[in-house]
Amino acid sequence: MTTLYTHAFRGALLMLLLATALSTPPAYSQVKTVRMTNNAIDSTLPLNGNTTAPDSLIPGSAMPGAISALDASPVKLLPYSSIDQLLQGRISGVEVRSNTGEPGVPGLTIIRGTAIQITGAKSSYYAQPLYVVDGVPLVMEHPYAFDIKQYDYTRPGPNINMGAAIDVNNIESIEVLKDFGATAMYGPRGVNGVIRITTRKPRAGKQKVTFNTYFGVAAKPMVHTINAAFERDFRLPFYRQYANASQWAAFPRYLADSMQAAYYGPANWDDTYYQNRLVQGVSAAINGGSARSNFIFGVGEQHDPGVADKSGLNKYNVYFKLNIEPVKNMQLLTSISGTLMDRKNNHSLRDRFAEEEYLPSLTDPLPPNKDYLTKYNTEYDRVVDKNKSNAIQASLAINYNFLPHFNFSSLLAVDYNDQNRDYFIPGSINEGNSYISYYTGLNRRISVDNALTWSDNFRGKHALTLKLGQSLQLDNRKYDYTKGYRGPSDFIKIIRVGDKDHPENNTYDSRMVYSYKDYVNFNLVSFYGSATYEFNKKLNLSMLLRSDGSSNINANGYAWFVSPTIAASYKLSEEEFLRNSNTISNLLLRASWGRQGRLFLDDNIGNGPYYTVDIGWSGNRNIAGYNGIPSLSLPFGKGYSGWGTQWPYTDQWDLGADLSLWHNKVTISADIYSKTDKNLIVAVPVPSEYGYKQTNKNGMSVRNYGAELSISANVIHGTFSWQPQLIVQTNQNKLLALPDHLSAITYGSRRLEVGKPIDRYWLLENNGIYTKDSDIPVKGGQPLSFNGIAFKAGDPKWQDTNGDNVINDDDRILKGHNSPTVSGGFSNTFTYKAVSLNFVIAYSLGRQLINARMAGRFDFVNREGVDNIIGVKELTFWQRIGDYSKYPLYNPWSYVNPYQADQTLFLEDASFAKLRSVTLSYSLADRKWARKRYFSQCKVYATLNNLFTITKYSGGDPELADFNGYDNGYGMPIPKTYTLGFSLEF
Repeated sequence: MTTLYTHAFRGALLMLLLATALSTPPAYSQVKTVRMTNNAIDSTLPLNGNTTAPDSLIPGSAMPGAISALDASPVKLLPYSSIDQLLQGRISGVEVRSNTGEPGVPGLTIIRGTAIQITGAKSSYYAQPLYVVDGVPLVMEHPYAFDIKQYDYTRPGPNINMGAAIDVNNIESIEVLKDFGATAMYGPRGVNGVIRITTRKPRAGKQKVTFNTYFGVAAKPMVHTINAAFERDFRLPFYRQYANASQWAAFPRYLADSMQAAYYGPANWDDTYYQNRLVQGVSAAINGGSARSNFIFGVGEQHDPGVADKSGLNKYNVYFKLNIEPVKNMQLLTSISGTLMDRKNNHSLRDRFAEEEYLPSLTDPLPPNKDYLTKYNTEYDRVVDKNKSNAIQASLAINYNFLPHFNFSSLLAVDYNDQNRDYFIPGSINEGNSYISYYTGLNRRISVDNALTWSDNFRGKHALTLKLGQSLQLDNRKYDYTKGYRGPSDFIKIIRVGDKDHPENNTYDSRMVYSYKDYVNFNLVSFYGSATYEFNKKLNLSMLLRSDGSSNINANGYAWFVSPTIAASYKLSEEEFLRNSNTISNLLLRASWGRQGRLFLDDNIGNGPYYTVDIGWSGNRNIAGYNGIPSLSLPFGKGYSGWGTQWPYTDQWDLGADLSLWHNKVTISADIYSKTDKNLIVAVPVPSEYGYKQTNKNGMSVRNYGAELSISANVIHGTFSWQPQLIVQTNQNKLLALPDHLSAITYGSRRLEVGKPIDRYWLLENNGIYTKDSDIPVKGGQPLSFNGIAFKAGDPKWQDTNGDNVINDDDRILKGHNSPTVSGGFSNTFTYKAVSLNFVIAYSLGRQLINARMAGRFDFVNREGVDNIIGVKELTFWQRIGDYSKYPLYNPWSYVNPYQADQTLFLEDASFAKLRSVTLSYSLADRKWARKRYFSQCKVYATLNNLFTITKYSGGDPELADFNGYDNGYGMPIPKTYTLGFSLEF
């Protein structure tokens, strides 16, 4: 099927280029049409594609706000497959977290901090911003599918980053909307911030064709491989100092026999596991038409390979836009785009076992020898793992001017994406137990927006714009998931059960097949009014009042939430005393305050308690029943939710200034802000006799506050020019309140404490090692103990914080930060005649990580051959990272679990500076041969990405860790890429 799509795409590309070569540009005729500018009507401009009608339908678009814009032209030359890859270090207010460098896997984008406590992949969905493409709010993946799985590593299904569905080559600009002055137009959907993307538009005039292509190499990393001899030598000191006879007898067999060539032979697994891979992409578009009717049509193809484990992402895009003016003063704007993504999944054992929810014997890991790895891969080639996702966006917008000063706008938009995964593991690599699963899911959003705008100017100095509008959003999400075990043959990859009369037709035993289904509807209805007053083009006063009704909040008086927003800006440089200044070219002061409701992603919180009919099967932990008999039960796996749940909401204020100096040679933008999330839902632990572990309650409050600074300059201009840019941002957070006046809540290994940041780790403080029993403190005749276990020589010296001579959770401290204290980027662009050089350095300071990979290496006793997923050893187990000598030689057999990850011993500074990209380009447009062929642009370029990282972190890449800040070493490296390309416009 993928081959069919590929041929169809390439055929469309060839047809596009052929049609371009044979076509004759239509004549251009100037007509009087309309364009929305700052929510007012300009009736003197042609329909030239500069109108973005969908955005003009959203309320409050003239409000001053904190908006950081990114020119997409330079990043089009980079081999990026998703939006989040190009944001970090290039735009202020944004933090991007990745847990792997594997292409197409979802990451986490945070705008101005988050009030959500990130504890895993599922919780990250609640902190993501809203993506808006040409005014259409996109529907993204939903976290509800995590509920059917035991492990929170990857989302069931293809686990494809839907942000990758947007074709980077089709983007004209990216804006990050950060305060409520900017995001109020999107209501509660934009409470986490908004990433607004504008794609290429139809433009009237002579027909133009753009073409861009690149190719290159993603380079495999250089790693320090080890074999069993190294691992044996690492463990022997522990055995010699602490092991008894039975522990010596249990020495792992794959380390015990040095004659085993598989483990003691060459450690060259990296020659097969890591590969240099071909990176390539191509896109083309044709654009043209008359002033009354213009269009753009484009296609794109991209191959973004991973350098590890044969992973990768193939993506195919197509889009078409048509703008027409059927009658005077009316515009019809249509757009449709589609994306097919095919992700090549990794061969990770941990992810595979988490999907299967079945653990084979973990006694012997995969050998570190490439010959044995090749044999394993030959068997693995029988695995079926198809991960596909399709996305379609379509919109129809109407702008109509009628009567003096009135405009009516209407938008109908549909965003649809589906996800599919077919997965089959043969019994030959699964201890004889084959496994099969099917996942199909879809997300659909229908948006309807209508707005009536009145605007007028008075005496040339006063401008007033009033808008009334309504929006409706209808979301539908569903998935079907079926899995089965122990098929009769590795050649049978289809589940068929239920034929009782002819059981021989059943491919799987019905007792070994499990099916899941979920369907969620969510509706959001909004009404709003906004007013904007402008005086003499220097003072802007705006206000917005909206009411939003959500279908997943109960109707017990709380279904609707009223949101006010006010914003103002003052162009101080227009005052008489600055108007003729040779120093200050422009000075704009901004301020905003707003309140927005926060939506629930889950529908089981806001609607009160409910019952469900359950039935249980053997081996299924997710569905409860009584002896296999359907029963009416309360589904409180996520906690009890009572009546009267209210809207959580966010208050945010922002003060900002935009300054240009010396005829715009230096541009400075600065903001300070405070964002307080109130009435958040939090799970409060309850006594076990309640029948459930926790109850969901309003009452949590978290404040994020910080500052942002962006400075760009044209230091040198002329034949040679130099344009540097510096971005600095800082964010801190504090827990202000918990429900029921609680001072702290504990969740497993994390703790929330009022007055402290929510992104801190909860750790035992390490002060060394007890080398002899006499060093252990004794109080009241009892030695220091850990949860009732007395310390002995060889145990860690943990701080007894409260002095009660017992080490337990009461002695843990909150330390470190999962979020950086300061982050940003530094970029430079040098130009000499037709040659341009650009490089971007991204940095992150003040973030700490738990080096759980190192903790797991030292905790070999508890992880060796155990029937637990923590005992899984990937091939990267045979890789040395870090300095082992700086860690104490604890007794690994001690019952105090001395090498647990949650101690300050493994907390490390993960600050870094990374050379994100280097681009060298040469423009040929001024060459005689180029002008003769009517090339308005002809450029060749070379790029280098992720060349080096400066960091003190002793683990792997400091960018790669679980979203909760634990570096487990399962993430694949972000590759260095080297590409060559050229772009044309004619």
